[in-house]
Amino acid sequence: MQKLILIILLCLPWTTAGAESIELQDGTTVEGKILSVGADTVRIEVQTSPTIREEKSYPRAEVAKIRRAGPDDLAFEDIAGLTAPGTADDPAVYDVLIEPVRLFMKNYAYSRHMPQARQLSATLESERARLASGEVKVDGEWIPKDASPAERTEIGGRVQLSKMKATPDPAAALAAFEVLEKNHPASSAYPEAVPVALASIEKLRASIVRASADLDRRTREQEEGLKLASEDRRRQMEAGIAQETAAVQAQIDRVRQSGGKWLPVLPDGTALEELSRLSDSEKARLEKIDTQKMSEAVAKARSAAEQIEAGDLDGAKTSLDEAKALWSQYGRLAPLQESLKKAQDEAARRAKEEAKPAAS
Repeated sequence: MQKLILIILLCLPWTTAGAESIELQDGTTVEGKILSVGADTVRIEVQTSPTIREEKSYPRAEVAKIRRAGPDDLAFEDIAGLTAPGTADDPAVYDVLIEPVRLFMKNYAYSRHMPQARQLSATLESERARLASGEVKVDGEWIPKDASPAERTEIGGRVQLSKMKATPDPAAALAAFEVLEKNHPASSAYPEAVPVALASIEKLRASIVRASADLDRRTREQEEGLKLASEDRRRQMEAGIAQETAAVQAQIDRVRQSGGKWLPVLPDGTALEELSRLSDSEKARLEKIDTQKMSEAVAKARSAAEQIEAGDLDGAKTSLDEAKALWSQYGRLAPLQESLKKAQDEAARRAKEEAKPAAS
């Protein structure tokens, strides 16, 4: 859950929320962080890109107004960039977003930012309520709670695929793939998710190599430190090492208890070896899956749906037969076959009705 929450929390915008600014004599406003105000110069740090901050200086005579940030301005910057996730299936995700907004509203009821905070809170609370009622949000689109089982399978697969693509953590991406494969293997998202999973495995393997090297170095440093430490200091160091080891084991136990197989990359030799073996075996297994045929089946099924809508029932039957031959387990085939059968029955009924006058 913690990883899921971190995945869907969007980064704050790289522009500031206008907490501090200077206004020049020509009317230009420069927003940023004021570094100093001297008798001759005003220095301000401006965010010019997501990763670059630039320090600028202006002659004091050119500066008409200086606006310093108040406590509420600084606090509002921490929540101003929070937005609802595009894909969500768990109300708990919104709890993490809502809590800092509630805290701001409680602590800064007088703030000029309260209207924006109330609007943000209302939006997040409303979407959380929709999730709690059974709806699901996929790529910004809300799916009703009374969706059919086939639709729920499709939705579930798209949700997990979206999580896989959103997270930079390969272990978290593979954990989402594990859920997709276990609960929604008949979704159209599955053939698209397999290459994403393979790419995540490659990233994970690189992370394992780095983590193993770091662990070896750290272990050597700890052993050397223990040899050189005094008795009291050594006891403190050993207690600290034991505490860190217990914290790592607790993370491993949480994953185990959840039934997941993909551990995060942790400073634990046994866990890293296990991850390495799992990565190798899963890579070999996934490379054998013919996702091209599955993707072709999905395309054929989409064509069949369009043909049914257009009344081309013979073409729809051909498309569905081809899709079934390519991927018989695809979840949308059965509903489409039902739709085709209804359309065929209706076409036969109309033909029979039209034939009655001619027969008489």
